[in-house]
Amino acid sequence: MLGIEIDHRRIFGLDLLRALAILCVIHGHILFLLNDTSLAILMRWPMLHGVDMFFVLSGFLIGGAFLRHAESHQGSVGRKKLGSFYARAALRILPCYYFILLLYYILVKQQIIAGSTETFSVWNFITFTQNLFTPFWGFYWESWTLSVEWWFYIIFPLLLFLSCRFVRPRKSVPYICLLFCIFSVIYRIIVSKYAVDSFWWNVWIRKTVASRIDGIFIGVLAAWIHQYLPEKWNRHALFCFVSGVLMMAFLCVVKSPVHTFYSRVVYSTLLPISIALWLPLLCRMRPVKNAFGGMVSHLSVLSYSLFLTNLMVAQLITAQFSDRFHRLGVWGYFLCWLLVFLAGYLLHILVEKPFMKLRHKIPS
Repeated sequence: MLGIEIDHRRIFGLDLLRALAILCVIHGHILFLLNDTSLAILMRWPMLHGVDMFFVLSGFLIGGAFLRHAESHQGSVGRKKLGSFYARAALRILPCYYFILLLYYILVKQQIIAGSTETFSVWNFITFTQNLFTPFWGFYWESWTLSVEWWFYIIFPLLLFLSCRFVRPRKSVPYICLLFCIFSVIYRIIVSKYAVDSFWWNVWIRKTVASRIDGIFIGVLAAWIHQYLPEKWNRHALFCFVSGVLMMAFLCVVKSPVHTFYSRVVYSTLLPISIALWLPLLCRMRPVKNAFGGMVSHLSVLSYSLFLTNLMVAQLITAQFSDRFHRLGVWGYFLCWLLVFLAGYLLHILVEKPFMKLRHKIPS
């Protein structure tokens, strides 16, 4: 529909999770438009954590693909597979990422939106080092998530490639995942002294690669269980889902001050675990062949472009059209949704889709 191509081999439950994730992200970024409107009560409702859904899903899909490849190749991952993955990942992530980076640079330089291109070097954003171990702020805010994802794309396949020379993935992957979970926890303990208020907690604990990469490896661990313990994976699917939903509800509703050990260290690990518990049931969901199923699939395909454009739209509204949208009340919120989808669609059609066609030519 409208040039959006849907691969019918997609797993509907995972598309549903991806669609839910992007809706939560967009809602969180444009929620300010409901201030002083009849729907202002929504601003006080707990929100699901869309970014963490993306992290867990990335780890599950990429980890699962590598594990299946290794098991079909005598437990090894070769240079050809490694090179193919890096080429496909680059075509998937980089074109849209750099295009939006260029747009942000122009918009900030021309003072169309607020921000600074001098506080942090643009070179850091080009090399995904803007938040590797230290935080950034004031420019291309949403890029922090892409940096976490990108470094996972670099590190995990390489570690698997090297470890396969000595031990099969069935034995090595759990230890790799545990290593990065421990690494992130230790990092958060070390830098927790800087999280003195909500802003510094946000940029040090929530938005650095070292702090958040454990969330993706929890997704990899879920993929390992799916690959090697399929009976338990399927047998306990409903129990895990209910447990994960209850755990997520607890994490969303029960808040703790940012200066506590729970908020600074424990919370960021519990969150992806709660989402990973949904996966066994989601993987069993059958495709829904109706309007709802089509909407979910299209949202899933557009999710990357929507993710990169929604905050830019919100910033443009804030900087240039704040009074007009305020006068529109609730309708300003819904108009923003429309503009976000238009911007995301254009990015998908003009930038993402052409490079995805090139990506499909590279064997997986």
